Amino acid sequence: MSALRRRLAQAELKLAIAKKEATQAQRKEDRASEVVRALQEEIAWVQLRQWGSTPDLAELMRSDGTGGMVFYKALSAIAESWGLHVFGTWSDTKQLVLSFGLNRAQQGAIERVEQAINYFAPAMKRIKGGWVRFSVSHPQPEACAWELRYAPKSGRARLARLVYGADDSVLDFASLRGALEYVEQNLWLEDIIDAPPTAALEYVIAAEGDGGRHG
Repeated sequence: MSALRRRLAQAELKLAIAKKEATQAQRKEDRASEVVRALQEEIAWVQLRQWGSTPDLAELMRSDGTGGMVFYKALSAIAESWGLHVFGTWSDTKQLVLSFGLNRAQQGAIERVEQAINYFAPAMKRIKGGWVRFSVSHPQPEACAWELRYAPKSGRARLARLVYGADDSVLDFASLRGALEYVEQNLWLEDIIDAPPTAALEYVIAAEGDGGRHG
């Protein structure tokens, strides 16, 4: 029995030493990781300054790139200036998702989103069929998802209703404008037509302000 107890004590000592070494190694790894992240962020900031007013949108949209939160925040700021939002990651292209929504009868909104889509589309990876994709915000996200798919070469557009990640139905349009008009008329978030006059005026002023930035 005493021999077994000595062996147990020795084993416990070795375990304690191993745990201490593992903790030290983890701390060393954490410190090294922080240095790497800091350098990556510094490089990302330098890259942003070099790009100036013509950022590399494809690089900013990479979810697996080294730009990290610096590039993510930069893309978010650019997207929001167009009235779009960054929302998740496409599992197939590994690019960040750009999302938009439309209010019913909001002055200038369709034109703004149309310009935004044409601004971002060249930097997006195509999926089967030559489409680029945008997520569509709508009033019933718990029931389904909507995607706008756009083919820059032909100008055609498609709205897809997805359930559990698969197409449930699709609507084809000869133009991007036609698809956006459908979103405004059928998937709108706020009804500007029925809003009180003061609220409607606020939306119009906001829309005109957005259009002034990109018009």
